[in-house]
This record gives sequence, structure tokens and C-alpha cells, in this order.
Amino acid sequence: MNIQLTQSLPKTHTQKILKKEAKSKDADCLVVLIDDKKNILAESVLSDYQTRIEQLIEVSHFNGKACETVADYALAGDKKTTKQNPVQLLLVGVGSVDKLSHSVLQKIANTIYQSTQKRVDSITVALGDTLEENQFGQFALNLLAATYRFDKYKSEQNTPVLTDVYLLADKSLQASLEFAQAVFTGQSLTRDVANEPGNICFPAYMAEQAQELAKTYPDLLKVTVLGEKEMSALGMHCFLAVAQGSTKEGKLVLMEYQGKSAFSAHADTHTDKTATNSAKVTGGLKALADKLPTKKATKKTDKNSDANAQTANNDAPIVLVGKGVTFDSGGISIKPGAAMDEMKFDMGGSASVLGTIKALCEARLPINVVGALACAENMPSGDATRPGDIVKAMNGKSVEILNTDAEGRLVLADTLCYVQRYQPKAIIDVATLTGACVVALGHVRSAVFSNDEDVLFDLENASNLSGDLIWHMPMDDEYQAQLDSPIADMQNIGGKGAGAVTAACFLSRFVEEGQAWAHLDIAGTAWNSGQNKAATGRPVPLFMQYLKNSANMA
Repeated sequence: MNIQLTQSLPKTHTQKILKKEAKSKDADCLVVLIDDKKNILAESVLSDYQTRIEQLIEVSHFNGKACETVADYALAGDKKTTKQNPVQLLLVGVGSVDKLSHSVLQKIANTIYQSTQKRVDSITVALGDTLEENQFGQFALNLLAATYRFDKYKSEQNTPVLTDVYLLADKSLQASLEFAQAVFTGQSLTRDVANEPGNICFPAYMAEQAQELAKTYPDLLKVTVLGEKEMSALGMHCFLAVAQGSTKEGKLVLMEYQGKSAFSAHADTHTDKTATNSAKVTGGLKALADKLPTKKATKKTDKNSDANAQTANNDAPIVLVGKGVTFDSGGISIKPGAAMDEMKFDMGGSASVLGTIKALCEARLPINVVGALACAENMPSGDATRPGDIVKAMNGKSVEILNTDAEGRLVLADTLCYVQRYQPKAIIDVATLTGACVVALGHVRSAVFSNDEDVLFDLENASNLSGDLIWHMPMDDEYQAQLDSPIADMQNIGGKGAGAVTAACFLSRFVEEGQAWAHLDIAGTAWNSGQNKAATGRPVPLFMQYLKNSANMA
């Protein structure tokens, strides 16, 4: 759908007046917003239509409640007076202007689209100065998101008539609109890959999607794919413990977005053992340039070296790590059959990272970002991991796997170890990790855990600005004891209580001291269940707002 700003109302025309609610392919519609006090929003630009609007409000007993609608279909008048009523009117209630939250704007945007998509090919939404810049961006994104459809497997597809949307608002909002369009592009990719069935979307498919992005944006994106052979050489046995039950090979996909400068994974790893293993890897990450992200020097020798260190630190990437379990049967700890089909969405974390990288390439934000997709299929077979098996992670720590359905944290653990070679400013992992998170927060907010106050503050700020909501959860040291194992360094589950918290505590054990890190549990927000099951595309809006803010602060 084409969406753009305009500073003019729909043009008049002399076509025959609609006699009924017809589906005219040549019809235009002017969308007017009315608050719950029957005030016409953007009234100053609607003077030519004011009498019509007021009459329609009166005869329809319109109250302006949120998402209330009434249309006149330009029925007033006859052939001789056509020019006086050339365009259809759609009145849409917004409720209280002081309470235009993200959820309300989303509902209004959906209402506008659903009310017009089948009967007009063009709408003009009169906004004027009603919305602040942030609200305008949210509204534009939600209007675009309302157009998303995933019906490629249906034999009959109904194509909407509506193709053009014009937002009557100030020219200064152009940048906000373009950013919303970039976010929508990435969010749509996230929804596309997450909505694909498991027989189409498996680890190799995710790698192919990333490689296609690299071909589309060769000046911005470098993609490297590690297979099971490379991961075995690196000692990533937690990751492999999940992948080994499936005939589909696990993949670790690394997407390096160079929006600010060239960078690469640091050549040195943090222990002699992992350095030795890394040397065995063929075709691993290579330096893209001679400027590597480095940590701040412990001793300041001179002004030049200090400046170089600061520059390198500013160029260090932010790393996004996504859980990519393309189908989660639970493994040997197999899930119940009811709604197991929805476990195709268990790669929602990696889908959101893939979509964020796509949106970054569209927006061309001046920031360095790495997207890591930890992709595996969790299946029961003769080769599958058994409850009670013990494996070693890349950092040398042993894990007793008590439940093979707690697999997401295993692929993330090794991936977190790996991406720290980038010496990033911050690492944020995102995963449909625990049912306990759904119990705690439902389907409104994603849970966030963090070891760094600055990262947490920045994510919460981005949440408020984007409307992609999160909630800070605890991760006290006292919860760590639930992961103690009598025969290994840790176990992969912590018992019945605080399941989302102990999952975060497990991941924290693979993040080195001093490394800023946050974990997002999106189990309740990545998709909608039931008859209308579908991916939501969250938290792409959150990530893009966070990265935009980070780029502006750099």
C-alpha cells in the first residue's frame, strides 16, 4: 500500500453520486476524526466540509467514542449538485484526545483500514496538528501494519481495493513517516518468516533469508553462517544438544550491519581453550576492515591513544541475539498435542532480529549492529538429547539437561558466548522462552531482564516511545540457587517457581562480568493464538526505536 503525506484535501470530481454502499474502484474517501466531545479534529483544514460533517454527526447521533464510525457515501445531492458533495466522508471516533495511547491509536488505525479497504481505492486522513510526532509515527506504522496479509497458501485471495493512503499533516513529519515505513518493512519480514510452517521454515531457510538480505544491501550487510561442524569445533555443545535430534542441521547466522563503520569479531577470544577451538574453524568470520571494536584502555597513555580507544568503543556494535527454534516439539520431553502447531512460532526471536536488520537497512541508521540467529529444530529421535544428559557449553561450563523442552536457553547460551568476541556495547537477546512469562504478563508486555541500568533505561524509553511495551522483571542472586546441580555446574531448569526469572538467570551465567546485557522474553507477545493465530512482528518496533535513539546519542 502506498502511504504519503499531503497538504491538500481530495480533489473534487463529477462522477455519478453513489446510490448505495457500492465498491467503486474510483472512489475517494475523506476520513475525519471526532473526539468524544464531538469536536472535529483538524477542523481548520476542513472548512469546506464542516457543514456536511456537522450534519452527519447530528443525523447519525455520532458520539465520537473510540473506533465509532459512520459514513455518508456522498449520497447527498443529485447530478446537478454533485460538485457540492464529491467525496465520501467517514467519521471515526477517537474518544478522549488526552488518552490517545498506542493501543488506542492501533485500534483507530485498524478501524480506518477495515472500514475502507473493500470499497474505496484512496483515502485521505485529516490529522492536521492533532498528533505529536511520536503519536504520528505510531499511527502511521499501525495503519501500515493493518494492511499486512499472509494468505499465500490460500487458493482464493481477496485483494483489497484500497491502495493509496494520504495523511494530511505537516511536512515536518516526513522523516517520521519514512521511519515508520522502514519499520513496517522489517516487521512484515518478521511476520512472514514466523508465519511460515515448519516444513518450509527450518534453520537453512533462515540462513537463506539472511543471505538474501546481504545481496539486497551489499553496502551495509555482511552475513556469515556457521554449521554444526564449525559449532562443534568451537565447543558449542549446548547448541548442538538441541539440534542433534533433527535431520535439519542447526545454523548460527551472523549478520553484520555496518551503518557507521567497518568492524568484525575480535580475533582474540577470552580463554586459551576457545582460542584453540576457534583456530580449527574454517571459513569463520574475517575482518571486514582494520578497525576493530576494542574495550576502553585500563591505562591512559596519551591523548591520541585515549581518543582512538574512545572512537573504537563508539564504533563497537550492539548485538541482537534471537532464539530460532524453527519448530519445538519439546524433544524427548515432548509437548502435549493441543496447539503444538503453534510451536512453529518458537523462532519468533530470530524472526524479529532478521526483521530488525531489514528495517535498519531500509532506514540506514548510522550505527553498527550484529544480528545473531540461533537456529535449530527441536525434535525427538534416536539421536535426540535425553533428560539427564550433561553437555559443555562454549565457555567450558557443564549443563545437566533435565528437560529437553527448556531448549531455547541452550542455543542462546552458546550464542551469547560467541558474540562477546565482538566486544559489543550491549547484547540484547530475544526469545519466546517461557510459558511462565505468559502467566506473569499475559500478551500485553514483553518481559525484560538486565544486568545494566543504562541498557534497561534505554529499552524502557524506547518502549514508551514505540508503544511496543516491556516490563522490568527481577533477577536477584537468590534465584540462582534454583539452578544448582549436584553433578554439573548447573541444570537447565529451576523448578516450578519463577520460571521466567530462572531462565534469565541461566542465560546470565554465559555473559561475562562487565558486559552490558538484557534478555527479552516475548513468549506472550510474539504471536496471537487460536483461530486467528499469526505472528505479531514484535519487538521490531521496540528494537528500531532503541537503535534509533542509540544512533542519535552516539
